[in-house]
Amino acid sequence: MSMNGDFLAIRPLLEEKDTELFLIFNLAEKTYAVPAEKIREIVQIPALTVIEKFPEYIIGLLNLRGQIINILDLSKLLGLESQTYTTDYQVLILDCNEKSVGIVVSSIKDVTMLDKKYFTPLPYKSNEKIITGIYKHDDSLIAFLDIELILQSVENVEINSMEVEKVSIPQKYFPTDPISKTKLLKRAEKLQKEARVDTGNLNYQENYFISFCMEKEIYAINLKYVKEITKLKLVSFVSVPCVPEFITGIINLRGEFITIVDIKYFLQITKTPISEKTKVIVVKISDIQIGILVDDVFDIENIPTEKMNLNIQTKYEKNKYTLAEVLLPDNKVMSIFDMKKFVEDERLFIEDSV
Repeated sequence: MSMNGDFLAIRPLLEEKDTELFLIFNLAEKTYAVPAEKIREIVQIPALTVIEKFPEYIIGLLNLRGQIINILDLSKLLGLESQTYTTDYQVLILDCNEKSVGIVVSSIKDVTMLDKKYFTPLPYKSNEKIITGIYKHDDSLIAFLDIELILQSVENVEINSMEVEKVSIPQKYFPTDPISKTKLLKRAEKLQKEARVDTGNLNYQENYFISFCMEKEIYAINLKYVKEITKLKLVSFVSVPCVPEFITGIINLRGEFITIVDIKYFLQITKTPISEKTKVIVVKISDIQIGILVDDVFDIENIPTEKMNLNIQTKYEKNKYTLAEVLLPDNKVMSIFDMKKFVEDERLFIEDSV
């Protein structure tokens, strides 16, 4: 395959900015961010072990595959009024300095690269010491959380193994209807017994994926390739004439020009019209950076290797770019998109003579 051409070279990319990948979430109608590299796992809120001697901000203990983790209600540390949880709430499992803690969030909002130059330290001495500053993003304010300070806020509470076995539904803040209680208890049992692949020091990106849809099909891309996710309507988008049909156009993302590719062309998926939900996933592999056009982005997925079916038949064109398949709880199939193989496709290279 000839690589003499430029990879979708419409305009040179500007020098990479001082950015970092963050997970943005909502809590009590406010928006917060934590570094993505600190996140080990995201789980749906389960039943917990409740011990009376805990400080108020520790709502219980989670037995996560044999590791006992304190679960915090950040509202208490932030001086906010705690809200009643629903079964849709999630728990972020955070790792920092060989310690782990879980924080309850009402919803995951986004995963995106944030430019540190727009970070503003708090202009006053805050009682909310776990907040280090604010960031303006898409016309909203995001508060940055300091994970190390959160862990320092957690008191060491002596417990014994018998206490950890007493899983229950905390009366305060948790739903108490029979259906919700059953669901929470089943989640706790599953998290306790769920097998985990021993991978030594876990690289958080290797087992984490961004899931998205195209037409009615579900795909995922490894988080380590993702630089940013943005709604198409929020960026300056320009169509480009005389280019292959899979090149949708270019966007200007804070001064950086990025080529947008519709991968439905390569996967033989029917092209769909752009809508309010249409998003661009900016990915980078080696020195190649492009934006992938998708119908919508779902979530961050933690997918252990043993849950992946690697025996994919490649006789079909669309399967050429499928690294593995994952069976979802509703019996739908999610395909893991093979970024390495995709960027080797010779159709992406524009010869100099063109």
